[in-house]
Amino acid sequence: MPVNRAPRTLDVGSLRDVYYVFGKSEHKVYGNSEHMPPEKYARVPDSVLCDSGLSPAARCVYGLLARYAYQGTTVRIGQRRIAKLLGLHLDTVNLAIHELERRRHIAISGAGNTRRIYHLRSSVFGRKQRAGVEEVIGSPSGVPRLASTRRP
Repeated sequence: MPVNRAPRTLDVGSLRDVYYVFGKSEHKVYGNSEHMPPEKYARVPDSVLCDSGLSPAARCVYGLLARYAYQGTTVRIGQRRIAKLLGLHLDTVNLAIHELERRRHIAISGAGNTRRIYHLRSSVFGRKQRAGVEEVIGSPSGVPRLASTRRP
C-alpha cells in the first residue's frame, strides 16, 4: 500500500506531518483481525446513568452487571470478580450493589456463602420475560435463574 507524505506547507505549531494513505487501510482498522478480539459492550439505561442518587462506582458496577446479562435479566457473578474487573475495592463493590438495590435498579437473590444472583429491573433487559411475578427457578444446567412467571 503506497503512502505519500504531503508537502510541507503547514504552519509552525500545527501538525508535524500529514500522510495520505491509499488503498484499503480500513480493512486493517475495522476488519476481522487476529490481533484484536471483538470488543464487548454493555447497555446502561438512562434511569441508571442519569440517577443523581447513585455514586459513579454504582453506575460502573451496573454497567458490568449489564455486560454479563446478555439477553436475559439475570447475572450470576461474584463481587471479587467485579472488584477485579473494575479495579475497585471489594467493600466499594459491596456498597455499590446495595446502593443499586436501595434505588431499585437491581434485585438480589441468594444468601449465605453462595454467589448472589442479580436481576436487572430495567425494561431495557428481558422485555419478553416481564410476565408478572419474579421467582428463582432451576435450569437444565442446575444453575438457579430468576424468571418471571404468571400466577393464576
